Amino acid sequence: MSHPEKVLFPQDGITKGEVVDYYRAVADAMLPHLRGRPLTLQRFPSGIEESGFMQKNAPEYFPESIERIEVPKEGGTTVHPSCDSVDDLVYLVNQNTITFHIWTSRLPDLDRPDRLVLDLDPPKGGEPPREAARAARQVMEDVGLSPGLMTTGSSGYHVVALIEPHHDFDAVGHAARLLAGVVAARHPEATTTAFSKKDRAGRVFVDWLRNRWAQSTVCPWSLRPRPGAPVAMPISWEELDDTDPRRWTIRDAPERLGTDDPWPAAASLDLEAVARLAAEHDVGADEPFDRFGRKR
Repeated sequence: MSHPEKVLFPQDGITKGEVVDYYRAVADAMLPHLRGRPLTLQRFPSGIEESGFMQKNAPEYFPESIERIEVPKEGGTTVHPSCDSVDDLVYLVNQNTITFHIWTSRLPDLDRPDRLVLDLDPPKGGEPPREAARAARQVMEDVGLSPGLMTTGSSGYHVVALIEPHHDFDAVGHAARLLAGVVAARHPEATTTAFSKKDRAGRVFVDWLRNRWAQSTVCPWSLRPRPGAPVAMPISWEELDDTDPRRWTIRDAPERLGTDDPWPAAASLDLEAVARLAAEHDVGADEPFDRFGRKR
């Protein structure tokens, strides 16, 4: 490790050495979410109060132990790093990585996601979107899924359904859009799927966009680049009322190690059930994006 004394969270005096120690401590809980997935690294060489950057490509100087995953993009390919071991994790943190963003699919079949994520983003200054989380849970359960819950370490929650990797990104992304639309149709005064902030009118944004090809979502147990070093933490539904999105931090998150995994096991995504539910709520089926994120 180089420069363990470097302060990465200036308001809290949290050093690079402490960040490395945190990730080493939670590696056993975090690595099952990281292994085999293309990563996007959020790096802050001068600490979180200076400009950081998002890194998708694995540079040549990364050691051979860091697996490279080459994936197609419009006009070429991107070679993402992956993280399969404690040593890989510590190396990437030593590169001043604060947050790990993961694909919703993994090797050997990158085109078949194994999780579906609805990201609940409240308006600026709004209350934690607890009721929106419960609404998203109910919609997912209505089509046979068993969703879990995660604080984001930011302002909202992720409702995450682990799914059997039977369908490709086009199908899963389409299903996620329909499910988000049903949430908004059932609770139009509190939730919306409007992309533009000016069209949200103080409502919680039910973001389904993380479920598209080449998009990523914050990895469970990741630190976030905010004061206090909050953590994206899987929690149980029973904890929702008492757990704000930034409740867990680098200081106390390791206390949860060794507890039972709060997320239910993977279930099969029934596309026909999703389509029926969407039709019942008059939620449209048009897909505005192609797999590379371009508007059609």
